[in-house]
Amino acid sequence: MRDIFIVLIFPILVYFILKKPFIGSSLWIWSAMFYPKGWLWGFASSIRFNLIIALVTILAYVFQKHKFKNELSGLSVLVGIFLLWGTISSFLTLSVPEIVWHEWNLFVKIIIFYFICTITLKTKHHIYIFLWAIVLSAAFYGAGEGLKYIVSGGRHILKGISGSRLSDRNELALALNIVLPLLVFILSNTKHKLLKAGLTVAVVLNIVAIIGSFSRGGVLGLIVVAGYFFLKSKRKLLLVCLFSTVTLSATNFIPDKWFTRMETINEMGEDNSFLGRISAWKQATLMAVDNPIFGAGFKAGQNHVLWKMYEPEFDKLDFIVDTSHFESPFAKAAHSIYFQVLGDQGFVGLLIFLLIILISYRKLKRVVENSDDKWMVDLAKMLQISILVYCTGGAALSLPYFDLSFSLFALSHCLYEIMMRKKNTNVEAPKDLNERQNEIKGI
Repeated sequence: MRDIFIVLIFPILVYFILKKPFIGSSLWIWSAMFYPKGWLWGFASSIRFNLIIALVTILAYVFQKHKFKNELSGLSVLVGIFLLWGTISSFLTLSVPEIVWHEWNLFVKIIIFYFICTITLKTKHHIYIFLWAIVLSAAFYGAGEGLKYIVSGGRHILKGISGSRLSDRNELALALNIVLPLLVFILSNTKHKLLKAGLTVAVVLNIVAIIGSFSRGGVLGLIVVAGYFFLKSKRKLLLVCLFSTVTLSATNFIPDKWFTRMETINEMGEDNSFLGRISAWKQATLMAVDNPIFGAGFKAGQNHVLWKMYEPEFDKLDFIVDTSHFESPFAKAAHSIYFQVLGDQGFVGLLIFLLIILISYRKLKRVVENSDDKWMVDLAKMLQISILVYCTGGAALSLPYFDLSFSLFALSHCLYEIMMRKKNTNVEAPKDLNERQNEIKGI
């Protein structure tokens, strides 16, 4: 039944993309996060919805008659250089070329997605539709998982959609933390009472899903989000009372094994999972030292041969964390956006990646400081939280090349561009009026 429904509705969506390319950008992130193929089991499961949406969106923009003027920002230049760096590192890879070029292919699609967003999301309406697409993908799925967790009395095991970018519970928890501020923004800007109530429930269920994911990084990310809202709130005492009530109630709802897992945060030095990550960070660092400019190529750290080659040298970095008593039988993923980029693209590639994050954040800060539009200021603040959550939660996850994070970067570019366009229009308007008056006077 699902297959028939999606096949019937999809041509209609394609039609609207051809009419309005910004709808294509919105459906692009929706299909990437919601992963419709994961919900289908019949003949429609073989259809590459995301690819079709991407191609139609690009085609629609090319043939669009009235295009907005596009400004090439420093952020977009850096993203382009990042693509170039990843391409060069793939040619010079130390790993298996077939694996590296497969990852490069995914990387290129994300970079193209960023640029499509920057040239199609040009107005407040475009931005809102794009935000709704994110909410109706990741947040919708998170709300469903949160509801299952409550109904099952804490016995439901949360997991992402099989085959998607968020199939791992830790990655799902990070995505939900990133989306949570955007969900709050939409909630605060919604006037319809019924819709507002539904969004409020969605916020609560997503928080439950993050907690129920058993992800230590997810809980830390949630603390970052909660801490921001607490510091900015004018009703701190009310929030403390509410948080205390929820926490006391949760102790009878959350299973003991959840608290046991969270307690391991204080015992990282003896936790095999943590020691495995430290070993992966050491390996990425050693690879970057040997290949400082372009790194070793995408996912080179997960190459068993390279892992065994660098493993005898891990003790050189034991002054950070001693892993001499830990030995992994196989290569481990970097489990860090920073160390993965470091191993993949070297110190230069990591610098480019960090600059992309920094400039995105600074653009949002300028919007907060200079914009007169409340919706832009509010959204910029929420995007800043999302970026901070990505930076903190991503420190323990392998998601540097992530559709959702590049959505944040693209929105930073678009918000700043909208603000500057409006300011330039307001500045130029009096000048045009004076010129007309002078023409009338014959000056």
